[in-house]
Amino acid sequence: MTKTCRFKLEPSGEDRAILEDLFKTYFEMVKTCLDKAVHLKITSCKRLHETVYWDLRLKYPNYSSHYIYTVVTQALIVFKSHKMLSRGGS
Repeated sequence: MTKTCRFKLEPSGEDRAILEDLFKTYFEMVKTCLDKAVHLKITSCKRLHETVYWDLRLKYPNYSSHYIYTVVTQALIVFKSHKMLSRGGS
């Protein structure tokens, strides 16, 4: 069994700036992955990872490889979901 706790986060000025930067970077990374997936018609996590990993690694050297892996996975989820919905699938 898993329990979820909800709470309101009100970060201070510096923490807010850090979080906003993190979310902005995450969005940019996902967008990069989505652009590659759409352009090259990639639906394989391994293939997309091989295609974008080093580009993201060089552009965002301060982020761990796990963060990049998570971005690739999230981008593929969005891409596959869009493809399925555009076909009228359920």
